[in-house]
Amino acid sequence: MADQNNSIHLTLTDTELEAIKALQEEMGLPRPEDVMQMLVRQAAQRILVVCPTCGHSARKTAEDEATCASCLSTIHLVDGIWEVIR
Repeated sequence: MADQNNSIHLTLTDTELEAIKALQEEMGLPRPEDVMQMLVRQAAQRILVVCPTCGHSARKTAEDEATCASCLSTIHLVDGIWEVIR
């Protein structure tokens, strides 16, 4: 289970705060912190791939290739599906 007490403190500009508030309203989220968590999850989904071998996160090394640090698999994107090639 993840530790729910982790926190990050940010100093935001007025423009960034306005953007967070606008996103909070648009997404219907109760707290600005929820907006930041959603943005982090979305960013992670763009750069991380789930390794088909072990289920851990693999990091993209190219647009169609990723490497899993856990099991050391090399994963390649074939017809929209991530497959282990090594």
